[in-house]
Amino acid sequence: MNRLTLRTRLALVYTAVFVLGGAVLLGVNYGIVSASLENRGVSLATTVEGVAVQALDEADTVSIPAAPTVPTGTYWEAEDYGEAQAAVEELLDAYRSAVLTDMVVTSVLVLGGVTALAALAGWLIAGRPMRRLHRVTEAARTLSEDDLHSRLELTGPDDEFRELGDTFDGMLARLERAFDSQRRFVANASHELRTPLAVQRTALEVPLSQGRVPEDLKPAFGRVLESVERSEELIAGLLLLARSDRGLSGTEAVGLAEVAGDAVALHTGTARARGVALELEVEPADVAGDRVLLAHLARNLVDNALRYNVDGGDGGWVRVEVSTIADRAVLRVANTGPRVRDADALFEPFHRGDAARLHRDRSGSGLGLSIVRSIAEAHGGSVSALPRTGGGLTVTVGFPAVEGDAFGR
Repeated sequence: MNRLTLRTRLALVYTAVFVLGGAVLLGVNYGIVSASLENRGVSLATTVEGVAVQALDEADTVSIPAAPTVPTGTYWEAEDYGEAQAAVEELLDAYRSAVLTDMVVTSVLVLGGVTALAALAGWLIAGRPMRRLHRVTEAARTLSEDDLHSRLELTGPDDEFRELGDTFDGMLARLERAFDSQRRFVANASHELRTPLAVQRTALEVPLSQGRVPEDLKPAFGRVLESVERSEELIAGLLLLARSDRGLSGTEAVGLAEVAGDAVALHTGTARARGVALELEVEPADVAGDRVLLAHLARNLVDNALRYNVDGGDGGWVRVEVSTIADRAVLRVANTGPRVRDADALFEPFHRGDAARLHRDRSGSGLGLSIVRSIAEAHGGSVSALPRTGGGLTVTVGFPAVEGDAFGR
């Protein structure tokens, strides 16, 4: 059984209170009218009795001039007087019962009609504040770190709902400042770290290139240089992630097939060296977005598919597809490789999955798919990953498709 909404419960409470008040009013009116009829009935019965006595007196006066005022004579006179009194009381009882019955029936019918109107009024009255509450609920349901700039700005009377909306807006403002501060920190810290890393790289590469490093120290220099390269890769990923999290400053029509083709061409040599077949199957599909970010997205997907693939010689492959499905431009990258147990976790920053532990020499920064998701969401798209039955992964990114003519192409 579905639970009743708050609006329905409020309307029922209004209706119940109205019915209870109407029932109490009806009972009080019934008692007052009943008592009034009882008192007035006694007075009327006394008056009728006096009239009957007077009539009998006048009749006796005509037939027997010396008769007393109160009839005390023969049997039939006493019997006629009693029947008259009983008839009057019966008529009064019938009148009293009819009046009370009519009052109750009419009052109940009127109460029923007015109750229906009260229920409708309660429903309408409860709906107005509920609309404002629903705005708060919808905002909380759709809230994400990408639209913290939106505000409810509830209008209407200065009541508890208005206070709730203002409090919610204040919370959004604080969250927006916190996220902006975090993004600026990541961007600034990543930018500042690039200079010392460049200095370290130069300090290592120059003596290595000039042959001034002893042979026994060259392996250590090589490991340090590799660590610097990975740090630079991590910082570049953080900068790109911070940029995509800030959203798009402008958009243009970008050919998704062209972007995917460039990414495949860039990784062809790497795929050949690792013995992995790199396949491309595309059809025209335009996306409104940032060309640089979309290029990074495609490159990260292809690089991730090659990095965590089957070792050379085992028939590994990577397939890149671009298509249009139901007004959406879709980029799909599938690859062979180790089995993946939790595909969704791969989109978390610095999560490398099981493959990173199996292939330490191929481990990346752990930001590849996180950047893919951030770029996709910045373009109003979505991304999903599904493990393949035989091992490996299929990553699908969908964007709202646009017509190239809309951008003058």
